[in-house]
Order: sequence, then structure tokens, then C-alpha cells
Amino acid sequence: MASRDRKTTPFPCFLLILPFFVFADRHSHDEMLRENVVIFTDPSSTNSTNCLMTSSNNGVKLVIFDKDGTLLDFNKMWLPWAANTVRLLEAATKLPVGPAVYKTLGVDPVKAKVSMGCLAEKTLTGVREDVALTLQTFGVNPIEAAAIVEGCVPEASTGATAPVCDLIFLFQTLKAMGIKLAVCTADSRTATMEQMRMLGVARLLDDIVCGNDVGVIPKPSPHCAMHICKRLGVDLKATIMVGDTIADLKMGRVAGLRASVAVMTGVGTRETLKEYTDYFLEDVSELPNLISNVMNEDTKRG
Repeated sequence: MASRDRKTTPFPCFLLILPFFVFADRHSHDEMLRENVVIFTDPSSTNSTNCLMTSSNNGVKLVIFDKDGTLLDFNKMWLPWAANTVRLLEAATKLPVGPAVYKTLGVDPVKAKVSMGCLAEKTLTGVREDVALTLQTFGVNPIEAAAIVEGCVPEASTGATAPVCDLIFLFQTLKAMGIKLAVCTADSRTATMEQMRMLGVARLLDDIVCGNDVGVIPKPSPHCAMHICKRLGVDLKATIMVGDTIADLKMGRVAGLRASVAVMTGVGTRETLKEYTDYFLEDVSELPNLISNVMNEDTKRG
């Protein structure tokens, strides 16, 4: 298990440029690049008050994180969204579609828990398509169902943005180990960027890929992982994927990344994820210890 001891000394430092991107919009990417330049202190400083202790990265040069359920508490964020969506759909259709919609989403409103399902594993487009199909089972015609879903299934969550651990400390620690950081999420870019800025970690990320970016092929396709590695100039075998769903972990496997790492803070369980992961962590705070003290050259596949 990774150490949970957290020193509060600042991050040792360098010039970090964050290449946020939309796949087919180079101009937008360049604008965001200029807006996200952050200058830190001199990395050569030996002053202990200016540096975190660094650890071996064992050849890991890039970590790609899923967002909801991995970095953020999935239930706190999406249960309110699901309840609001069901309320809107029942009002619009005047039909008791709630239980069926909850099942489609993978939400148990009684246990207040999100499990594997379209809400956890698909983009907004995929969620809306599945909900529209559910409405059709109640006799709603396809055109009407699509229109209702468009108006009743919100893009953004109305729930709390609750990090699973001290993300600033985690990201600073990984940066001090010489590791680049990326987020690959099915959520929208607007919501994702707002959350990352609110949590104070946007400046520490080298790339963010979102579900509504132009040209994105959703997980478990290897497309996003391979594209991130190419953009950041990091070999696939020097990259690990961290997530809480089968789709997250399969993306890492199919892309040929060095490892897929499952966390227990989201919708997946040890039973559902064991076939797709190389390691289990209780939460992402254990990742530095995994990389430094558990992973070694023998864990490289291929």
C-alpha cells in the first residue's frame, strides 16, 4: 500500500507548459498553450523548503488518469445529476420511466451508488442514446425520444466536485518524479476544465482529453491513449493508465501501455476489474509508492 504521509513542502521546479488540446483545432490548442504557462522555482535548488523528496519513477514517464471515480468521487458528483435527469424525463414524458432509466444509467437510488453502466462508461452522446432507447420501450417514438433526451439529460453534473485525495500534493509528487500527467475523460471539456481549475491542478496537467473533443474515439478504444503519448512524446511502454472502469483499463491494455492500474474509489470492484488490471490501489494517493517501490523493469510487457 502506498504511504499516506504528506509533507507540505513546495514542489521543486521547472518551466511547465500544458498542451491542452482539441484534436482538430490547432489554433485553439495554441491559445490554451499560451494561457497555461506556469513558472516554478529553480529545480537545482537544494533548499529543503523548496523541494519535495523525489523517488525513482522506474521508467514511468507518463500517467493517464480517468477523472470521475478516479480523481473525483463519482457518487457525490453524479447521483444528484441522475435524480434530476429522472425527474425531468418523467415530467416530460408523463410516464413512470424512472426505474428503467436508473437501470440504464447503472444507478441504484436506494443504495445511493453508481455501478457499471452507461453513466460511468460512456460519453454524453452515448448516455443520451441509451436513455432514448429506454424511452422507446415505453412507446415513445424515436424522434420524440431523441428530442426529449436532448432537453432533459444535462451536459454537466449538478453534484459536488469532491477529490478522492489531496490531488495537488499527488500531482506535485509525480511531477517531482519526472512524470508527465494527463486526464482522459468521457466528460465534457467545459465541465472538466472548470473542475480542474477549481481544484487547483489544471496547471500541473500536461494534457486533457475530453469526451466531446473533436475526433475523439471513446474508451475502450486505444485512440486517446495513443494520441496523448504521441503529443507528449512519451513511449507507450513508459505510460500507465489509472481508472475505475473496465473501459479505462481496457484502453490501457489495447494501447499496449506498460500497465493498467485499477482504483477502488469508483464504480468498479475487484471482481469486475481483476481481468483487466495489473495492479489494484485503494485510491490514487498510493500511486507514487506503487511506481517507486512496487513496479520495476520486469513489469514491462511486450
